[in-house]
Amino acid sequence: MGVVGSTERPVAWDFAMAAPHSAPGVASMVGYRGLDVPDAVHLGLPSASLTFILSLDEGVEAADTLDALSAARPNPVILGGLHVAASRVRQRPGQAGVQLAVHPLACRALFGVPSAWLDVSDFDGAEFLGPQGARVLDRLSRSRGWDEAFSLVRHHLVRRYRDLEASAPPAALVHAWTLLEQSRGRLPIGALAPQVGVSARHLGSLFHNECGRSPKTVARLMRFEHARARITEGIRKNGRAGFAQVAAQAGFSDQAHLNREFVRFTGLSPGAWSAGEFRNIQDGAHTPGAE
Repeated sequence: MGVVGSTERPVAWDFAMAAPHSAPGVASMVGYRGLDVPDAVHLGLPSASLTFILSLDEGVEAADTLDALSAARPNPVILGGLHVAASRVRQRPGQAGVQLAVHPLACRALFGVPSAWLDVSDFDGAEFLGPQGARVLDRLSRSRGWDEAFSLVRHHLVRRYRDLEASAPPAALVHAWTLLEQSRGRLPIGALAPQVGVSARHLGSLFHNECGRSPKTVARLMRFEHARARITEGIRKNGRAGFAQVAAQAGFSDQAHLNREFVRFTGLSPGAWSAGEFRNIQDGAHTPGAE
């Protein structure tokens, strides 16, 4: 099954991509600006990366539930831990900012704490910007174009990385994460600990202490993220997504398994999510980092 739609309509979003890996621990950096965007509630989807947003306006209203969103205040800096359920984000015209996908194991080096310490319901990340945070936000709000905005963010993170001088995560954890990442979450968890030379119990403790999630949950997030990328790629290229094919490519046992994971992480089936996000996907949303 798939989704189709017309491309003859105004562009809703302006997206710009920085060069890949342009700052320590950063997988992607995306500039976004709402153009023809209705007031709505957007789903912030779970992933195996930390979402870090620096606003160019008054801030982002985000919460872990729809009820909590009604009381959320705009935050100029958003940073949350690895969440396993979709958050709710207020979408409005003119919204603009720079969003980064940050590797969870780089959290100490950039923000001074392990990602396990980050909240998954309160996304206010201003305290993690450091002493230069207010100045960075002010300069970012006055930046002239995406290249200047990206440069400001990049220089700030490089300075934080240098000043914090954080210790590296345990080598076994880094190795295990790399193996999971290379397999896009498909490596059996029972085979992971022997490959990195530690017990399964110790490996589980390493994951929990550093990122707040088990190896199995991290693997599920990676598979889900890969499936979402395949769905959005299909929509952008062909106007539709073949969910059975996506399920096979992403390591799910069948399409029903993919459906269950999508509902577990988002509350929606892949078809319902794709239909709701069709316009945003065509404009460039849901590329890596452009959540």
